[in-house]
Order: sequence, then C-alpha cells, then structure tokens
Amino acid sequence: MSEPTPAPAWQTIMISLVLTGALVAVAYYVWIYANIGVRQSDYTKGTLLTDLRFFVGLLAVFLALTVLDRIINFVKSKISGEH
Repeated sequence: MSEPTPAPAWQTIMISLVLTGALVAVAYYVWIYANIGVRQSDYTKGTLLTDLRFFVGLLAVFLALTVLDRIINFVKSKISGEH
C-alpha cells in the first residue's frame, strides 16, 4: 500500500491557527464567566472562594480545554479510521 499524501503546509498551518484561535476564545470566555460566577454567587460571597476566584477560573479553563481536547482527539481518530 502506498502512503497517503500529506496535506500541504499552508493547510496545516491554517487549521492550526483556526483551532488555536478557537481554543483561546473558549478559554477566555470560560475564564471571564467563571470569575463573574464566583463573584456574584450567593454561596461564595464573603467566603474564601471569592478571594480564590483566580484558581476557580484556572480550574474551569483547565476542565474546558481538557474536554475540548478529548473531543478533538475523538474526531481525529474517527476521521483517520483508527479505533
């Protein structure tokens, strides 16, 4: 069997830039809304969680990007025909 021809470099670069931009936008909005949620929540007002909203935002971004990474890898495996 012959090897499949690789995609042109410009196509790979364009896909990488678009996906990176999309992931940065998702991370930004998750960060913003996680911090807003911590500040405005009735459960966290006046507690230590309000002061630790940086870490709550960081955790939210980590979880969102982890889920997106799993989705992207799943789609890649289905497209390439792997298990």
